Amino acid sequence: MPSSPQPDRSGPQGALPGFIATGRDATPLDGILGTHDSVTAIVCGPAILHSWQLASLTPSTPTLALSRVTRTDRGAVSTATIADGMRDDPAALTRLLPPFAAVRGDEHGVRMVADSMGFRQLYHSVPDHADAAVLSTSALFAGWARSAELDPAAVAVQSLLGWQLGQRTLFRGVDKLAPGAIATLDADGVHVSATERAPEAAISLDEAVSLAAALLRTSLEAVLDDHPDAVLQLTGGQDSRILLSAIPVTRRRGLRAMTLGAAGSGDVTVAARLAERYGLRHDVHGLRALDGLSAVDAWELSCEAAMRLDGMADPIALAALTVAEGSFDQGVRISGLGGEVARGFYYVGAVHDRPFTRKDAEQLAAWRMFVNEAVEPGMLDPEFSPWARATANDEVASALFAAGNEWYQATDDLYLRHRMQRWAGVTDTAVGSKRVVINPMLAPEFLSIAARLAPEDKAHSRFLARLQMELDPELGRIPLEGRPAPIAAAYPNPWYSMIGTMTTGRRLAGKVLQRVRRGNRPPAGGSVLAGKVVEHWREHSDVVSSAPLAAFIRADWIDGVIDGRIEPRPSSVAFMTNLIVASGALVPRDDRAERL
Repeated sequence: MPSSPQPDRSGPQGALPGFIATGRDATPLDGILGTHDSVTAIVCGPAILHSWQLASLTPSTPTLALSRVTRTDRGAVSTATIADGMRDDPAALTRLLPPFAAVRGDEHGVRMVADSMGFRQLYHSVPDHADAAVLSTSALFAGWARSAELDPAAVAVQSLLGWQLGQRTLFRGVDKLAPGAIATLDADGVHVSATERAPEAAISLDEAVSLAAALLRTSLEAVLDDHPDAVLQLTGGQDSRILLSAIPVTRRRGLRAMTLGAAGSGDVTVAARLAERYGLRHDVHGLRALDGLSAVDAWELSCEAAMRLDGMADPIALAALTVAEGSFDQGVRISGLGGEVARGFYYVGAVHDRPFTRKDAEQLAAWRMFVNEAVEPGMLDPEFSPWARATANDEVASALFAAGNEWYQATDDLYLRHRMQRWAGVTDTAVGSKRVVINPMLAPEFLSIAARLAPEDKAHSRFLARLQMELDPELGRIPLEGRPAPIAAAYPNPWYSMIGTMTTGRRLAGKVLQRVRRGNRPPAGGSVLAGKVVEHWREHSDVVSSAPLAAFIRADWIDGVIDGRIEPRPSSVAFMTNLIVASGALVPRDDRAERL
């Protein structure tokens, strides 16, 4: 059995394997990268490309895939194909299954490309600033290399949302590489070319079901051909059920499956029954108790998680998951992440085409987006707090209006191009070096099918339920965890419609109560881990006091946490951990003084 996870010190500051490219005349990066022996540097014409734990990136091998997932829905893509694409037509590589990215360094400079969802996170300085040009797998390193200040608008959004919108990062002058985009650093600085998304013709529900079923069957067969020991991440929900249904019955017996959850929970119970029915080799992995974790290890694991997330998602949640995942072997995993794209994540009530206003955007933000991961009242500076709320509302509204003037299509775009890219994508990137996770529902072709459907065909899981019945009617008649069998949504009757309305009402009522109580839901293990982080802060208050937080967080609130008068929410602990790490407060002072 794997040992308990320990903070990773195998690269610069425990960062993910990656790179940073700057101009040859840029300030040396020793203060950021340290002197770790995993760091190598190669000259690429007008640029220098530093990398760590990417041993194959050398002058003789100038191209490297930055993801362990290198495939289309039809199978694996060779390293030679990727190398040829980066040299001749990098735009063609954007069609690979997310998460995918690649980098190439040659005599002309350094080039990097993102997948069609921008799922594998990459970062660059704003174009045409040759004096501080940078490309990197790390937004933190990119920001520190530019001596960049924290962006108040980004901090505002994250204080309420817990993640970022669009291509913004925590640093001014540093952006995330947009989906399907190519960034180049050459003698003139950074240039970014984006792949335009052409409008696609609408598609009927029947045609969508037929195309999606064929796509998933082909994709799952190819995955199992390439990885016979791949593990299906099986839950009691709909998305993993669809993936199981796309696997031929003849290949199910002996298929490996795993469920992460407590014995006796709904997910575990439903998954176990499916495994028994079809002869799957099913393992259940519970969340390991965090009680034995020391305060210092909790803090170091949380800081490492913040580094891997580039400070732009919940490091407490990731650190707790890291402890859980460290208790069993990793491998190739098949995940249903992406199914929510096809069922209207932000849909409520009866769905029909309609325009929307700024008020609609603010209501969506208040009741669905700012509830779960917002920091607690009284934490933010009294001048910054109202400005942060207004700014976050502006950002949500801008994202929606940029997608068009029809409400449900705009919310679909908000979910796919913002929540999936900047929340799910950054989390997936953070764990991508530890395990291979293949998400067939993130294939560009599947996402295209979902985007071309009318919103009313996706609402209340109608499309996914019909897809389930097309793939395997038997599995479609088995109830989901806490919900009716998919057949009920596939062919709804008035009774099911009433149940669907009641379910939506209960979900909204829960959000209302949560908002009235001004509370949010901590991630699994988050309360225990956050408590240990706070314990470390109280024992080592200099960790907090040395960080430049005064512009955003009240000093008396911090004092209350340190002296024990305030027990902060896990979301607040996550937010402050990200700011401490992003500020560079944990970098040795001699190095930090040159940059901050």
